[in-house]
Amino acid sequence: MEGSVLFKTGTLKGQKTNRWVVTFSLLGLALGVRILLILASKSPHLVERFYSASLYPYIARILGFVSGLIPFSIAEFVLLTIPIFIIFALYIIIRRPRYILSNSKRIFHYTVRLLALGYILFYLLWGFNYFRLDYLSLSHMSKSTTSYHDLKELTSIMIERTNDLREALPEDEKGLLLVEEDIHELGRIANKGFLDYKVGKIDLGEIHGRIKPVFLSKYMSYTGITGIYIPFTSEPTVNTHIPRHNLLSTISHEIAHQKGFAREDEANFIAYKANTSNPDKRFQYSGYYLAMTYLINEVYRENLDDYATLYDSISEEVKRDMSYAREYWKAREGKVKESANKMNDNYLKANYQEDGVRSYNGVVKLLLAEYKSGKN
Repeated sequence: MEGSVLFKTGTLKGQKTNRWVVTFSLLGLALGVRILLILASKSPHLVERFYSASLYPYIARILGFVSGLIPFSIAEFVLLTIPIFIIFALYIIIRRPRYILSNSKRIFHYTVRLLALGYILFYLLWGFNYFRLDYLSLSHMSKSTTSYHDLKELTSIMIERTNDLREALPEDEKGLLLVEEDIHELGRIANKGFLDYKVGKIDLGEIHGRIKPVFLSKYMSYTGITGIYIPFTSEPTVNTHIPRHNLLSTISHEIAHQKGFAREDEANFIAYKANTSNPDKRFQYSGYYLAMTYLINEVYRENLDDYATLYDSISEEVKRDMSYAREYWKAREGKVKESANKMNDNYLKANYQEDGVRSYNGVVKLLLAEYKSGKN
C-alpha cells in the first residue's frame, strides 16, 4: 500500500517537472527567436539568402496548398470560436470558481505555452520577411534623390493613365466600376498579373494558395481594415465589402504578403505593378488608381494649389469612384476604427516599421524610384 502511494507521489512530481520543462523549453525557443530577430535586423543579406529566398517559398507552398483546399478562412473560423470560449470561461469562473483556483497552475502553463508558440510560429512561418533586403536593393532600382517636380510630374502621368483606363470600363447603376465575379474568381484573375513578375532574380509567378473572403467583411469595414494575411495558415484574406476599385488592389496586396513581402509599402507597390501588368483592364485601372491616390495625397501635403490643379484633371468617372470611397469610409469612422488603427500602428512598429501605419505611404518613394530608373 505504501509502495503504491509512493509511486503515485513520484508520478505526480514527475508530471509537475515535465510541465515546467515544456513551458521553459517553449519560452527558451521564443527567446532564441527574439535574439535571431535582433541579429536579422542587422543582417538583411543573410535573411534574404537563408530564409526569404530559400526556406520561405517552401513554407508558403506547403501551407498555401493545404489551406487552399478549404474555401473559407481557417483563421477566421478559429477567431470566431474565441467569443464562445470566453463566454464558456466566464461561466466556469462564475459557477465554479474553485475549479479555476485548483487548476490555476495548469491554466498558467497552457497560456504561456500558447503565447510562446504563437510568437515562434509567426516569425518562423513568415515574420522574418520583415527583415529581408528591401525592394529597391532586390530590384536594382535607382536610389537617387527625387524632387517635388518629379512627384508632380509622375502624379500627372498616373492621373492620365487612370483616366484613360476608366473611360472604357463597365459601370453599375450608380456609375461605379462594375465587378461581378466572386472573390475566388477575382483571386485567379489577380494571379495573372504575377505570372511574369520578377523582382531581381526572384520570380513571383508561382501561386501558393487561394484568396479567402472574410465572412464578417461588412463589420470588418468598421475597423478600416481591407485585408489581412494570416501567416499561420498562409491565407490572404480580403474584406469583400469594400469599394470594388479598392478590392482589386487589396487582393494583389495580400498576395504580395503571401509571396514573402511583409512591408506594407512594398506590398502596395507590388500590387500596383502586378495589377498594371494584368491583362484584365479593371485590375489595371485599380493599380493605377492606387498609385495615383497615394501620389496626389502626397502633393496635397506639399502644395495645395498644385493639388487643386491636378485634382481638376481627374475624370468625372474616376471622381465618382473616389467620392464613393470617401463616403464609404467616412460612414464607418469611430472608436472601433481608431482602436484597430492604433493596434495596427503598434504591430508595425514592433516589426521594425518605424513609421507605423504611415509606412503604407512609403509606396510613393518606390513609385518615384521606379520613375527615376526609367522603368515606369
